[in-house]
Amino acid sequence: MKRFMSTFVGKDLHLVIKDGGYLLVHTIQIIQKTDETCPLQEIPIGDYFLRLLVRDENDREGSILCNWSEELIRNLLEHSVYAREAGHKLIVMQRSPQNPNDWLLVWGDKLQETIRLLELNPLPYIS
Repeated sequence: MKRFMSTFVGKDLHLVIKDGGYLLVHTIQIIQKTDETCPLQEIPIGDYFLRLLVRDENDREGSILCNWSEELIRNLLEHSVYAREAGHKLIVMQRSPQNPNDWLLVWGDKLQETIRLLELNPLPYIS
């Protein structure tokens, strides 16, 4: 988990979530569910979830609470290696057109040209 967080926060690679518009992830927090007031009801008390702090193209801030799986973390880390080796600075997570419960990881030249979010609103490092 530490490797995942250090890969996508404050480094030369950025995680962008495409869900309608583009959301640039600038902070990743690991939170333990301590009681039933947590909005993620499918997570048992004592388990952990991710809180992603994001910014959209209009510079509005928000947060996303999500359950994570080892498969998701493994896939993001694997694709981060491929993207860096190819000289890319961002990976986009977007819903699959076949199944909205599945997510795709996308990166490449045309994608990087399309998303100008990082050039328009560069983020400071936030720990």
